[in-house]
Amino acid sequence: MKLHKAFIPIILGIVGIYLSSSCERDDICAEDTLTTPLLIIKFIEDGTVSDIKQPNELQIGSPGFLNIIDYETNQDSIMIPLRTRGLLTDFEFIIDSDSDTPNTDVVSFQYTPVEEYVSSACGFKVNYNGLTASVAVEDGDENWIKSIIIEEDNVTDETAAHVLIFH
Repeated sequence: MKLHKAFIPIILGIVGIYLSSSCERDDICAEDTLTTPLLIIKFIEDGTVSDIKQPNELQIGSPGFLNIIDYETNQDSIMIPLRTRGLLTDFEFIIDSDSDTPNTDVVSFQYTPVEEYVSSACGFKVNYNGLTASVAVEDGDENWIKSIIIEEDNVTDETAAHVLIFH
């Protein structure tokens, strides 16, 4: 009987060590962990290869939604989110938004979203593969966006411009 009483603390200790060693610590997703990247767009003067040209009074919105984002006029690049569900995201790019005659071009971005597991704390992120873009052609010469070039067709990070818009 005394022998059994001596084993009880040992058995409880072994079980306690086993249970505590099999538990994982609470993970927190570190701030510098790469998550779903934003699309980086750089604005270039039409007719040049690399001369930066900031759009005047730029606003960006999504057709059918009321939220419109104002961008500072001194920015040559912007970062915008793509939809993680679906193969297409449309944006309205509006210049001279404060004037009586704003000019709106609709740009469609097509891609294949690919989920990638990051960690238990961060979950999944979505990369966008096979990025293409097109601007809806307006009657006459009304488009302020003259052309779009895809610099990087796989959007996996936020280190450099993915898209160049010439205007």
